[in-house]
Amino acid sequence: MTKVQVVAKSEKGLVRKTNEDRLFASDNLIAVADGMGGHLAGEVAAQIAVDALAELSIEDNVLDTLEAVFLETNRTIFEQGKNNKEQEGMGTTLTVCYVKDYKGYIGHVGDSRAYLVRGSSVVQLTQDHSYVNQLVALGTLSQEEAHKHPQRNILLRVLGTIEDCEVDLFEIDLEKGDRILLASDGLVADLAKETIDEILLSKNSLEDVADKLVEAALASGGRDNVTVVLGQV
Repeated sequence: MTKVQVVAKSEKGLVRKTNEDRLFASDNLIAVADGMGGHLAGEVAAQIAVDALAELSIEDNVLDTLEAVFLETNRTIFEQGKNNKEQEGMGTTLTVCYVKDYKGYIGHVGDSRAYLVRGSSVVQLTQDHSYVNQLVALGTLSQEEAHKHPQRNILLRVLGTIEDCEVDLFEIDLEKGDRILLASDGLVADLAKETIDEILLSKNSLEDVADKLVEAALASGGRDNVTVVLGQV
């Protein structure tokens, strides 16, 4: 089994009263969930997601197993929201990476992100399921415009808000020394891509890189919860 050294950091930021982000970190499974909706309901949805991962057993057919836990989590959150007025409409993003035999298996719903850091390159592995990202894909909005768009927080796909959910699932090849970053959107909301890349490409320790990412997000305004999980193969 390929092992991953992991460091995780989460802060509520400088504006929000609570932290609705949740994370999961083991030596071969990492995840970030960013909850939303209602009084404290967002953190409930995100907690349901990471609790499901804590009980996850993966043998074969990794992507099928990940898809199953995403779909079951979606149903659990949806039913709980339907049966509890205070939690009605709650949902969460969920981005997961499972590492086995120098392969990374990714499951993704929402706008939390996964990045691969290798050598001198940083590659965004996931696509945001957001309104503005759809406009970028259609060519009606640039990446720069999307970053400042007033509707950039509108998500088209999350876990728990509707009965059925489509999950992005794929695998990547990994090499020794590769770093994988999972992050809630609080990291990228106010930080320029160049700043994130510069921190990720430094030769600093995982702990130092994770600290600097969170510090930079807070220094740029800290308007949202910010969570990073950084793993090195």
